[in-house]
This record gives sequence, structure tokens and C-alpha cells, in this order.
Amino acid sequence: MIYFFIEDSNEQVKIGRAKDIERRRKGLQTGNPRKLLLLGWIRTDDDVRLEKEIHQNFSHLRGTGEWFDLDPADILPILEHFGIDGFVGTTGDSFEVIGNDRDGVPEYLGVWSWGNLEWNECCPFCGSFCGMHFQDASSMYHCLNCDALTTFDFLSHQEEE
Repeated sequence: MIYFFIEDSNEQVKIGRAKDIERRRKGLQTGNPRKLLLLGWIRTDDDVRLEKEIHQNFSHLRGTGEWFDLDPADILPILEHFGIDGFVGTTGDSFEVIGNDRDGVPEYLGVWSWGNLEWNECCPFCGSFCGMHFQDASSMYHCLNCDALTTFDFLSHQEEE
């Protein structure tokens, strides 16, 4: 897998590869005073080639080692390109109400901390860019990656409150 970590100060993005992303994050966190957050990852069988290609694509923004001066917005199109094999690091509770807009409509935490992604683009449960697809047979929305099924009824109940 190819991973993208960002320092919580939004200073630099680490682009690398690992079999166990969380173990790799913990290893990189040791000795780094800034918290590392997972922007996303790509599931691939050809991680060596893909990592090299992405590094070359951003070579003009390379800092030290595999750290790049990138914004999360620079990574998003890459993750989207891989569809069901591209993932964003989800926020945990995408449907947590964080406030209301000026018309009193609830605003949700959202799928991704660095951009406004909707559930039809990106599964709010696993982060896959396959999105949620409506199934007529079950009258539910389905993620092709994690098999999550939902009606999203809880969203309309939260908006009624």
C-alpha cells in the first residue's frame, strides 16, 4: 500500500509504502514532535512502481527524504483516481453534528478533515472512493469495498431535531 501522512501542522506530507500503515505511522511518530495524521492510502499490488511514480510527480516539491511540501488538496486527485482502491483517512464519526449554518441546518464533521467529501463520492465508513450506491432491492446505500449498508435515515432524524 502507498500511504500519505501529514504532520498536524500541515507542513509536510510523507509519501511511502508499507504493508501495515498504522505500524509505519507509529514508527515514524517516534522522534517526531508533530502528530502524524493519515491523509489516505492506495491499495496496490505494484507499490514500488507507484511510489516511485508519485515521488517523481512531486519531485519539484521534495523536502527531506520522502517528505514533500504538499497540501492535502494535492493528494486528493491521486486517491480519487484509484476509485475503490483509493482511500481517505476518515474522521471517525462523519455524521457528528459540529454546528449549524446560519439557516439552522446541521453541519456534519464530514468524511475527511481536509476537504468536503460527500458519501456518494467516498464511503464514510471505510474511506473508499467507490462511494455509496443505492440498491433498489434493499432500498439501502451500499459500499462496494466494505459492504456497509445504510439508509442514512439517522441523518434526516438529526436534521429534524
